[in-house]
Amino acid sequence: MDRRSFVTGAAALAASGTLAGQFSAAKRIGKRPPNLLFIMPDEFRLQALGFWQKPEFKTALRTVSDPVHTPALDRLAAESRVFTQACATAPVCSPSRAMLMSGMYPSQNGVITNCYEGKPDGMHDDIVCLTDVLAKAGYYTGYVGKTHWEKTQPLFDTEGNYVGKETAPGGHYTNPFDTYIPPGKGRHSNRYWFQDIKDRHFNALSYSPVPALVDGKKDGQPYHAHEFTPRLEADAVIGFLKNNAGQRDASKPFSIIWAPNPPHMPYYRPEDCEQDIYRKYYADEPASKLLNRPNVDAEKALEDTQHDPRKCAAIYFSLVTSVDRQIGRVLQALEESGDADNTIVVFTADHGEMMGSHGRMAKSVIYDESFLIPFMIRYPQHLTPGVEDLQLGRVDVMPTLLGMMGLKDKTPETVRGVDYSGTLLGNRRAQPKPKSAAYLMEIGRGVRTNRYTYFVSAKGETELFDNVADPYQMKNLPLTAIPPADLHILQAELGQWLKTAQDPWYADAQYKELIAYPA
Repeated sequence: MDRRSFVTGAAALAASGTLAGQFSAAKRIGKRPPNLLFIMPDEFRLQALGFWQKPEFKTALRTVSDPVHTPALDRLAAESRVFTQACATAPVCSPSRAMLMSGMYPSQNGVITNCYEGKPDGMHDDIVCLTDVLAKAGYYTGYVGKTHWEKTQPLFDTEGNYVGKETAPGGHYTNPFDTYIPPGKGRHSNRYWFQDIKDRHFNALSYSPVPALVDGKKDGQPYHAHEFTPRLEADAVIGFLKNNAGQRDASKPFSIIWAPNPPHMPYYRPEDCEQDIYRKYYADEPASKLLNRPNVDAEKALEDTQHDPRKCAAIYFSLVTSVDRQIGRVLQALEESGDADNTIVVFTADHGEMMGSHGRMAKSVIYDESFLIPFMIRYPQHLTPGVEDLQLGRVDVMPTLLGMMGLKDKTPETVRGVDYSGTLLGNRRAQPKPKSAAYLMEIGRGVRTNRYTYFVSAKGETELFDNVADPYQMKNLPLTAIPPADLHILQAELGQWLKTAQDPWYADAQYKELIAYPA
């Protein structure tokens, strides 16, 4: 069977169809556990969503939003709890993803910075992750797209085939910035597996144990589809959701995580995005309209990074719209599957994108364009749609989802995040909302509250912003510029986060004149 037939074929297995019918009836009387569809593109910033311009969301952000077209996500937002202050905690790919999967902070899960050639970072295989819990609870689990939590090792031959050893024919990297995860603990109980690596939007390397998805290749052999990767991945997700070729066990509830690479770089040339969307929406728009944030410094960004946001913005936003188009296809398939009313849908990102703000490109910094991330949850008949100001941290996602899915008692003891499901579902005895969100990176540590952002660099330098008076964070304040009580709260909150995260700074009482460490 070829990939298209496997993904979109109309024939269903008779046995699984019978079971599906039985569980459809069970679902209608409220007995079947909720499914999970979790969508997480890479480097998709909070501001790059069209619905912020709609009347019901117009005042939700303190700043302008980007002039983007995201009709599918706009529709999802209207039915979801939409967060305005969810944060990446460590706004770079690997740490953010490892925190999501493990519910643990970087110093605890083994991923301090990006997993790439020559670095020891990689998530510990023995950690019980979100999908491990779901699988043990009876879910049929799947993962499609980018992973980037595994240690990058030279275990491949020159053609990118996984051989599992560093001696010939092994000894080569398939990609210096990411790697294929072989069957075993590293996949964390995801049975349906379609992994893409390399930052190539039209020619990623695809690996899967499902031959129909990779042109008949075996698991560990790379497949070059020469297609727009999110479209290819959406096909795989749609096949899983519709299950019309037996892609999953229909007798079980399902969870599937889909992690597209775009709108992550490259976003440098028109060839990096889909041309029809680029020409229709962005190619003719002046840079001044696309880069509408007053803190953009394009000249500095070009000087520092050799990439001009005045040229990149149209391509980045085109990739945003392209991802939205594929999300629309997936959400339509979920509706057609009959499971939408019993499926929790989450849309988020691993981190944001600066796109010229503060003269920077990409991510990793504490500024809101990088640090804040989109996050929305749709859970029909359980979660009231609307705007949510909960400062959800990355490690909080796993316990919150498990709580919402009725699996709170299955949360591993290793999880350091907080379950905010009761808060979201309106339980009066729920966990109170946090006062702040932590920023944990090699370049420094920081904390963000609704009012302030406070950062201490690895060199002991500080940045302080009033997010209400200065929402674009353009004026770095001296520490004496705010009331001493406010500064003490920021410094105490940061100290407490560093203790909670078992951060090396806490063990060494680093910069104790700037951080109030708890006893």
